[in-house]
Amino acid sequence: MDASTTETAPPEGVRTFRGRSLEEILPQVRAELGADAIVVRRREGLSGGVAGFFQRPFAEVEARVPHPDELDLGEGALRNDRATAEGLPAIQALVAQARPFADALAVAQGGVAERAHEVLVAAAASADAPAGLYGPQPSVSILAGDDDEVLEAEPYEPVALSAPAPAFAPEPAGPRRPAAAGTAVARLIAGGLSVDLAEDVVAEAVAHGLPFATPRTLKKLIRTTFARRLPVMADLGAGPRVLALVGAGGAGKSAAVAALASAYAAAGADVVVVALRAADGGRALAARLEPLGVSVLAAASAAEASRRLEGRSAALVLVDTPAAGPGDRPAVAALARELRELGVLEVHLTAPATLSAGAGDELVAALAPLGITHVALTHADQTARPGAAVELAITARKPLSYACTRDAVAPADPLELAGRLLP
Repeated sequence: MDASTTETAPPEGVRTFRGRSLEEILPQVRAELGADAIVVRRREGLSGGVAGFFQRPFAEVEARVPHPDELDLGEGALRNDRATAEGLPAIQALVAQARPFADALAVAQGGVAERAHEVLVAAAASADAPAGLYGPQPSVSILAGDDDEVLEAEPYEPVALSAPAPAFAPEPAGPRRPAAAGTAVARLIAGGLSVDLAEDVVAEAVAHGLPFATPRTLKKLIRTTFARRLPVMADLGAGPRVLALVGAGGAGKSAAVAALASAYAAAGADVVVVALRAADGGRALAARLEPLGVSVLAAASAAEASRRLEGRSAALVLVDTPAAGPGDRPAVAALARELRELGVLEVHLTAPATLSAGAGDELVAALAPLGITHVALTHADQTARPGAAVELAITARKPLSYACTRDAVAPADPLELAGRLLP
């Protein structure tokens, strides 16, 4: 203790509480003396250290239990029926006497922590040891000193008790995002992609494409990035295929079957089409395909279709199925049994390019019993915004097989589709 400082014993009934900060002490005061405890003295300063360095902050509070006549100070006491007109001036005087202590506590609660942080930072800057949170730190034994230095109270401007701002903001983990990236995101969303996928594709192109290119090639980088995300049909082999196209009414199943059969027949392949439970008995398909040498077999059931296929060896068997959608679970279950009976190995879900994202998700869930293996994009010539249907292949994790228009079909080309979404 400094020689100029004299210690006197606290008055009777007054207890001394000591800790690193008032925030640490006050809960102990309330716990031991009650919520109405009266603080009669407080001080804060630094203790320990070596040659004035590495000292730790401390705070000390002297408090006592209030006397019975000191309870219920303030407006509550003024309304107390036991108070008499003669006693009110004395109660008001006690209120005025206690207010400075309350104000001092409010200031101290906001200031001690910040003052302690400033002192520790200043001390760390003067030390020469391995750095820690506040710079070099001595051992606990060195900190255990006996001298206390009382700091004079200084004016303090209270601040809002909020989380301290970080000392520095981390730099973005990647190349700087060009202004054109925002435009690309907007175009992808306008093309039918979800906001999340559009943002993610552009962010990947910027982070992992720009290091090997220039901002002028950003559009090409985004197209390439999206094309890599799009699963497409592969590893078909050279053997025969049995393929069914399924979907809701008006999805373009029959048009896709006709286009595929025409393309294979034009290349000289032996193609057979099964019109399963077709409303017109397969007449429309027969009128279009039989002149090309394609056999069209109308069948009311899978058993009938199997009988008519016996002895036939075709490079491609296409099954045009009846409409099945989310509103008819029994029809979906019946169709699933028929496809198994026919030995269908590829089940292509026809997804119109005009399909919305919500309807697509609902359709995939409803037709899951059919064992969907691929997604075929249909009505591709009816909109310039096929993003939702294309994204369906990504979210459903099914390869995109074909892109079909009213009169033509071609294997899905990821780069071509990416170019349509981001022209």
